Amino acid sequence: MRIYIAGKVSGEDIAQCTMKFGNAYQLIRLHGADAVNPLAVVNDWHITWQMAMKKCIKALMECDAVYALPCWKDSKGAQIELDLAQKLGIKIYYTRKSLENNLAPSA
Repeated sequence: MRIYIAGKVSGEDIAQCTMKFGNAYQLIRLHGADAVNPLAVVNDWHITWQMAMKKCIKALMECDAVYALPCWKDSKGAQIELDLAQKLGIKIYYTRKSLENNLAPSA
């Protein structure tokens, strides 16, 4: 299972943003799934928002589910990603608990 991580990036402190998405990446991996970190997908802090979104949406389309970080409501991009995922029937986990309850721990 491939899980895309959605959350606020624009306007965030780079170190805190990297840690926030990195922690989510590790959580998903801990439960045996492949994690798709949008920071790694874009890999450029100076790219335009529009170009970053094109890369992220392309990556999202290759995923089976989305893990929405708590900050998703504060992000225009994450709102677009989650709206698209919902309309396409891609499973969305809105809480850590729902993610953990639906993924088996890795052996």
